[in-house]
Amino acid sequence: MSIPVIEYSREMGLTHDDFWRLLPRAMGEHVYETQGDNVHAKLYSGSLHIHLGPTQERRIASVCLPYSVVSFRFEDVEPAQQQAFKAYFDLRFQRGGG
Repeated sequence: MSIPVIEYSREMGLTHDDFWRLLPRAMGEHVYETQGDNVHAKLYSGSLHIHLGPTQERRIASVCLPYSVVSFRFEDVEPAQQQAFKAYFDLRFQRGGG
């Protein structure tokens, strides 16, 4: 049985400095390396590639909010493992609010 490649992109409300500061905790114990705006990681029995797009700004009246499009590509990673990684990763990038 072949494991499908899983790809998605999403906007994350952060700057590049925020991303690189939080990445080590978000990757947990998975071995990874960075090259420019890319992250390559060994993930379970497969691999993960993350691409960090340029920081952009969203303006709401006089408020300026930074965001970046972050793209993920999982290869040879079981869907359940991908979901578990995503939940762990997202929790480390979550900000307080309410």
